[in-house]
Amino acid sequence: MKLHFHGQDYQDPYVEWQVVEGEVGGKYRGVPWKIHRMREQHRLPSHHTELVYRGIHYTK
Repeated sequence: MKLHFHGQDYQDPYVEWQVVEGEVGGKYRGVPWKIHRMREQHRLPSHHTELVYRGIHYTK
């Protein structure tokens, strides 16, 4: 996905989550809504990004 923020263009990795529709969780304005759960636990890759805040460098 191509994004633009404060004059900077960058690519964001598209992540597709597999979800399973569960039981009815309640009603909202008379319409039942269902609980959605992830099929399996996902972890995004932890890459250490060098960030700068007010001149101080740190990693995320």
